[in-house]
Amino acid sequence: MTFAFAHRGVRTGDEENTLIAFQRAAALGVTHLESDLHASADGTVFLFHDETLDRVTNASGKFVERTDAELAEVLAGGQPLCTLDEVLDAFPEAIFNLDVKDDRVIGPLAELIERRGAHEQIAIAAFQSARTHAVQHLLSAPIKRSPGRREITVMWISAHLLGWVPKKLVKGYWAVQIPFKLHGLPVATNRFTKAIQRAGAQVHVWTVNDEPTMRLLVEREVDAIISDEAELLMKVLASQKS
Repeated sequence: MTFAFAHRGVRTGDEENTLIAFQRAAALGVTHLESDLHASADGTVFLFHDETLDRVTNASGKFVERTDAELAEVLAGGQPLCTLDEVLDAFPEAIFNLDVKDDRVIGPLAELIERRGAHEQIAIAAFQSARTHAVQHLLSAPIKRSPGRREITVMWISAHLLGWVPKKLVKGYWAVQIPFKLHGLPVATNRFTKAIQRAGAQVHVWTVNDEPTMRLLVEREVDAIISDEAELLMKVLASQKS
């Protein structure tokens, strides 16, 4: 059964990765929330995508150079930024899939997971697997992880040339998270999806915002779809159950 991820919450403007954006997603019945991580100059883990504040906030400059006190005054789409601690408190039943955007957030993230015992609530991903390996190395128990681009490329080639993916390639990974297409090349093919699932991992596809593609992926039985259009996705998933 395919489930939904709300990509940076549900927003009407620039309030991505804010508390209200995730509240809207939760109100739709979404239980899996996607976000991104950076650390402040004080080492606090925040939900934020970009390296700089310029695109979605009323401030500018590099995120990592701002203190907690400074970030408390920053607004994204008129909404305050939020820390990982805050969203975990607000949504204790949700699963958060978090993209580790910077090496400097690795240590603070691991400390937070250990302090809260949040190993079951958090899943981590990164374009470079070294970052998720580094977080896992600092933890006392396993957490859900996804491979980086290099590993996914090897898996994709194996699936399409051999028709299967060796189980050792997905060992230790919860899911393989992929775009529907990359530079015009189909990535989330039926062949790849089935090969990954047979090898023992889930397949999550991002970022899908149109109904025909959502329905196609449901037919291919991908495990999850990550979308900016959470309301549409939930309607599509509900229609598949009836």
